Amino acid sequence: MHSFRIITAVLAWVFIGVAFYYRPDWIKWGLRTATHGIEAVGDALPSPWGDRIEIVLRELGGFIWIQITALIIFIRVVFSTIATGWRYRRWDDA
Repeated sequence: MHSFRIITAVLAWVFIGVAFYYRPDWIKWGLRTATHGIEAVGDALPSPWGDRIEIVLRELGGFIWIQITALIIFIRVVFSTIATGWRYRRWDDA
């Protein structure tokens, strides 16, 4: 279980490093999308809570950490889908 978590985190960092080198526009797009999303959440909440939530999301890890977390979740969903398909395939063969 822990090795799966470590592998997905390392794989996410490798993907971000490769994207930084080969496709920095993807990271820029992700940062802009996260910024617009944070602003939308902040604007949707009443004052002063919207301002507070926006500050927390931006300053306490709102940029690169949201991208890393989203990438880790995406990798885990892909691996889980592959594992589920493999299990069903083995179950049908038996």
